[in-house]
Amino acid sequence: MTISIVHIIEDEPLHAALLDRALRLAGLDTLLSDDGANGWRDIQRRRPTLILLDLMLPGLSGQEICRMVRQSSATRHIPIIMLTAVGGETERIAGLDMGADDYVVKPFSPKEVVSRVRAVLRRSEASAVGLGPIVNAAVRMQGPYVAVLLGERELILSRKETVLLQALLDRENTLVDAEELIPLPKGERPILPLQELDRDIRDLRRKLENAGAGSVDVLPGFRYRFTSRL
Repeated sequence: MTISIVHIIEDEPLHAALLDRALRLAGLDTLLSDDGANGWRDIQRRRPTLILLDLMLPGLSGQEICRMVRQSSATRHIPIIMLTAVGGETERIAGLDMGADDYVVKPFSPKEVVSRVRAVLRRSEASAVGLGPIVNAAVRMQGPYVAVLLGERELILSRKETVLLQALLDRENTLVDAEELIPLPKGERPILPLQELDRDIRDLRRKLENAGAGSVDVLPGFRYRFTSRL
């Protein structure tokens, strides 16, 4: 069994130590970098399984590192969870638009971060196996991760958004319950609350509508319906 390596890029020693201890107790290997330049160098050298990335870093910022990770064919598949002291909607959307898979606001609970890391790793493993090319007149996915062509425009989606989009595409024009969107092993309860899944769907809908490729109806009872624009 391969042990996942979580790369913590965090310049605050207390936060870095809390995350390092919690993740190691959870059975994960960790790698620590305390500034942006060293963080990017270590990403290229070690190719971690997941990156916990603080936005406010000396040297290269978290935003710059996220863009560099997503632009490199060698690293674009690596999931990223952003850490930030700013939790407003504008900042969250900006981070997700850059290609982050999830977003944690400081001060954080180490247990919550571990849960989010496990959830993202599980989705990453499932989509690496289960995501094949999908062709639709309005939407086409290439590869298992980030390159999504919407009409003539390329859009960078997080792995979570990619999994959600595939589930909606498979059920186009069909009403889908929240529980159907992210498959989990039998008997396992979803880690994310329904309200958070609803937020992710709304972020995905905004990207689809901005690209003119489709829309997602958000209906009461956490039900959704994807419609393409042909």
